[in-house]
Order: sequence, then structure tokens, then C-alpha cells
Amino acid sequence: MFHFFGFPFFLASVALYFLPTLIGVSRHKTNLVGIFLVNFFLGWSIIGWVIALVWAVSTERVDQMAYAPGMPPAPPPQPQPQMHSRYCPNCGSAGAAGAQFCATCGRRLG
Repeated sequence: MFHFFGFPFFLASVALYFLPTLIGVSRHKTNLVGIFLVNFFLGWSIIGWVIALVWAVSTERVDQMAYAPGMPPAPPPQPQPQMHSRYCPNCGSAGAAGAQFCATCGRRLG
């Protein structure tokens, strides 16, 4: 009689032990490997199992883009023209392109 109840009890125990991993699989978590590793190595302690369970049921952070229905998408940003400026060796401020002297401290640029 023990063999009849032993194997189903074993399967139920394994399913309960790996419940956080099974929840992570069903929720398509991106960090499923981490959940499995915490569950596998630390699940024997109640704290590790609870951590894996909380990690499996938590929501993932999704970067959302603002979009208003009916509005066309914003155009891509235009590249800014590159200005070759010189930096003052004395004060570190940027001088205008082609400048010979620093506008802040008056020292000769390079």
C-alpha cells in the first residue's frame, strides 16, 4: 500500500519544491535562470524558497514609451553639428572654435 501512495506523494513534493520555478516558467520571466538557481540551491531553507517565490510572482519593470493614439510618432533626433572647440589649460572652460584666447580667464589657448 505504501508504494501506491509513495510515488504520487513524491511527485507532489517535487512540484511543491519547484513551485517558484514553475510559476516563473508560466509567467515567462526574463530572469528564470536566477529563480531556478535560488530555488534549487536555497529552496531547502524556507527563506530561500520564499525569496524564489516572491521573485517569481513579482512584476517585471518594463520601460514604457509615451504614445498618444492618433498622433504620428516623433521624428528621430537630428544629429548636432560638431563644433571643434579648444579647452583652456588654465581654467578648463571651452573656447569658441578658432579662438586664440580664453574668454573666461584671458590665457592663450594652445
